[in-house]
Amino acid sequence: MRLSHYALALTLILLAITGYLAWEAQEEAKGARKELELVRRQQAAHEMAVPSKPLTVADLPPPPVVPPPPATPPLAGSNLMPGAPSTFQSPSPAAAPLTDLQKQLLGMPAFAKVVEAHIDQGFAVISAGKDKQLTNGMKFDVRRGNGLVGRVIVGETIEAAEAVVDIDTTATLPGVRIEVGDELILPIRK
Repeated sequence: MRLSHYALALTLILLAITGYLAWEAQEEAKGARKELELVRRQQAAHEMAVPSKPLTVADLPPPPVVPPPPATPPLAGSNLMPGAPSTFQSPSPAAAPLTDLQKQLLGMPAFAKVVEAHIDQGFAVISAGKDKQLTNGMKFDVRRGNGLVGRVIVGETIEAAEAVVDIDTTATLPGVRIEVGDELILPIRK
């Protein structure tokens, strides 16, 4: 009887050691996957920050053509005499035409607005929550005027009318910060 007890105890010890080693290997694999994902995000951010090829003068767009100032109107009438205030005003410069993407951005309805921006901590608070059926992991582009400034991902903290969103640093333009008042729209690009 004693020999069978030793064999059973030895089997249980070996089973416990094997289970522990398997658990430890899984934890190590999780850590390696997280580290790999971090390296991939850093590489993607670096690739977005550094141009693929250096710009040359030939690559730059031509300077805008500035029309010559309008001719001075002829002197006629008492208010156009030298020293009198002029009522002539030069026309304001015309705005550049909008691109198709800018037109699409302006045509999209705003889903929510940024009410707090904590750039250093990597998150913002938006003016939508459970009232607009937000769920963890939803992605939104961030619009300011007629341009995109970044992307956010809904986090786990979702209140009735507010939610915390994580700022996707891989989709934010270098030097551009998400600010209070920016609008969230459905993603334009995947």
